[in-house]
Amino acid sequence: MTTGPTMLEDHHMMNGEQAAILQELCSATGHPFEDQMTADSADALIAELSALTADRDADPTT
Repeated sequence: MTTGPTMLEDHHMMNGEQAAILQELCSATGHPFEDQMTADSADALIAELSALTADRDADPTT
C-alpha cells in the first residue's frame, strides 16, 4: 500500500510572524481573526487584507 504525505507535511500551520501580521490586519479591517489556519491560507488572507487596507488608504472616502 502506497501512502502519501501527511497533512502536516503538506499544510504547515502559520508561524508567529504571520499571526502577528494577520492579527494587525484583522484589527484594521474588522475581519475576524482566526489563529488556526495553514501558512498558505494565512498568506492568502494577508494578501487579501493588505489589498483592502491599501485600497482604503488610497481612497479615504471608503
